[in-house]
Amino acid sequence: MSTTVRAAAAAIFLSVPVALELAWPALGDHALGHVIFAVSQLFGWLLLLTVCQQVAVPPGRGARVGRGSVLVGCLLQVTFALGYALTSLDGEPWEAIFIAFLLGFLALFVGGLMWGISLMRTAEGRTAGRGLVATAVLGLLAILVGVDPWHDVFLLSSYASWTVVGLGACQRPTTDRSVRPEARSAPSW
Repeated sequence: MSTTVRAAAAAIFLSVPVALELAWPALGDHALGHVIFAVSQLFGWLLLLTVCQQVAVPPGRGARVGRGSVLVGCLLQVTFALGYALTSLDGEPWEAIFIAFLLGFLALFVGGLMWGISLMRTAEGRTAGRGLVATAVLGLLAILVGVDPWHDVFLLSSYASWTVVGLGACQRPTTDRSVRPEARSAPSW
């Protein structure tokens, strides 16, 4: 499965509970809603961890620290999903587990900006860098703006931006120096 497909699948997994709750508001209070939310978060963030492994890391401390922060953010989201699943088995998830969720988005914000900006300075990393910056900013806005529909709009947009990261991870520079830059073909995915 290509990086773009994994990123798109992750975005879909992460978006499912938000979309379902918009269509069926009572789902969030139902046991089935807790299961769907936990499973979708777990699969989505695990897929994004694999996507992050494929994104280039340009030279420099900012890129390395940013990448590490994004990976920590993804791991915090996985921790949140597991904790949410385990604590919701008795009916209601443990509220304190949302600290992992919030810290995860904070780590994704800081790391996404640092790594994304570093990537945007390279020719082959611009697309992934733009996706990381968009994910970072939109994710932070989703946390800061708790008013619906804006919270959901920012959250869904942040998840969708991961697809751009996956697309950028698939782009590789042409190594054949005999090909003129204007004659290079678009990357195949």
